Amino acid sequence: MATTRPPTGRLPEYLTGLPSASHRIFPVATDLARRLVQTPSPSGDESRAAGLVMEAMRGFGYDEVWDDEAGNVIGLLRGSGDGPRVQFNTHLDHVSPGDHALWVRPPYDGVIDDGVLYGRGASDLKGSMAAQVALVPTLREAGLTPRGDVFVVAVVLEEVGGFGSRHLATTLPTDVAVVGEPSQNEVRRGHRGRIFVRVTFTGLSTHASAPERGRNPHFAVARFLLGVESLAMVSSDTFGGSSMSPTSIETDQVSGNVTPGSVSISLDWRNVPGEDEAAVLAKVQDAANQAIAEVDGITAQVSVAVRPVTTYTGMTDVMPSTLAFETAADDPVVLTARDALTAAFGRPVPVGTWTFATDGGHLHNLGVRTIGFGPGEERFAHTIHDQIALSQVEEAILGNAVLALALTSPAGETWV
Repeated sequence: MATTRPPTGRLPEYLTGLPSASHRIFPVATDLARRLVQTPSPSGDESRAAGLVMEAMRGFGYDEVWDDEAGNVIGLLRGSGDGPRVQFNTHLDHVSPGDHALWVRPPYDGVIDDGVLYGRGASDLKGSMAAQVALVPTLREAGLTPRGDVFVVAVVLEEVGGFGSRHLATTLPTDVAVVGEPSQNEVRRGHRGRIFVRVTFTGLSTHASAPERGRNPHFAVARFLLGVESLAMVSSDTFGGSSMSPTSIETDQVSGNVTPGSVSISLDWRNVPGEDEAAVLAKVQDAANQAIAEVDGITAQVSVAVRPVTTYTGMTDVMPSTLAFETAADDPVVLTARDALTAAFGRPVPVGTWTFATDGGHLHNLGVRTIGFGPGEERFAHTIHDQIALSQVEEAILGNAVLALALTSPAGETWV
C-alpha cells in the first residue's frame, strides 16, 4: 500500500472542513466517554457497555451496527470504492479498580475536572473508544466518504488475553487495523509479547519441627530465583530486548508449621518478536534443572499458564500467550499513518512502540497489517490515577477520521 500524500503539515483543500467537523462532534463524544466510564465493564461482563456503544453508533448514522456471537460490537461505514478494509479497534473491558477508597475521585463517577476525564478505563480504553466511534459522524459532518469499508469495533476480553479480537480477525477479515491503545496520539508499530510461565518445584511435606524428614522445595526456589536473575535476555534494536519478572508465588500449604510439598512461582516474560514459547521454556527449564541439582529430592515442572475465559454471551476458550508483533518502520501503512496525522495536526507525529502488550499481536499474526494510534498516556493505565485529557480525545477524533480516509485509499491514489 502506498498512497499519494499531501505536503507535510498541511491538509489538502478538500479536507479543510474536517477539523471544524471534529470540533462539532467532540461534545457528544465527550459525553459518550464519560458514560462509558460510568458503566462498569469488567472482563466477561461487558454487556451494558456494549449496548451503550451500539446505541451511540446507531445515533451517529452508521450504515450497519451489530454484535457478534462473542459480544463484540461492530459498526460499519461503507466505502465508496474498492480501497482496503480498515478496522478501528478498542476494547470494552477494563481491569479491576481495586479498593475504591484509594481513589481520589471514585472510579466509576466519570468526573471531569479542568479538561480531564477521570475513572477506571478512562485511558484504557474508553476515551479512545469514544474517539474512534466519533470518526464516522465526523466524516458525515464533513461530507466525506472513505474509499474502502471502515469498521469500528469494540471487543471483549482484551484484558484477559484478547479473545474478542482474535475471534473477530477470523470472522471479519480486514486489511488494516488501527488499535486505539494509549499512544498520546502518536503512531505505534508494535510491542513485546507476554508469556506467563509457571514453574512448580515439588518435594516432600513434613512437620516444620522435623525438617529433616521432608524435602523442602523453598530452597530450590531460592536457588532458581538467583539463577534466573542473571539469565541472558534476547536483545532487539526496536524493543531493547526481552525481560523477565518473577511475580506471584504459591504453596500447597496454609499452615505455618508445615513445610510445603510444592511451591509454584510465576514469571512474567515479555518476549520480543522472534523469541517463541519453546525457546523461553527451554531457558527456564535449564535454570530450574540447575536449581534442583543442588537440592536432594526436588523435581521441577515448567509450563506456560493459559487462561480460561468466558464471554458475556457464553462463549468459552482458553487463551494462549499474548503475541509480540512488529510492523516495519518503512511499511507503507506506518508511513501513510504518520504523514496523514502530521498533515492533520500540523506538527510532526513520532512513530514508536508500546511498552505493554495489546490485541495488536493477535491481529498482526492473523494477517492484519496493524498499527496503533490513540489518545491517553501509558502511565495512567491500570492505576488509581486513571485519566485522559479531553484535548487529546478531540485531537484523536480528527486523527481517526483522517486515518480512515488515508488508509482506505487504493495504492497510488490520493485520499478520497
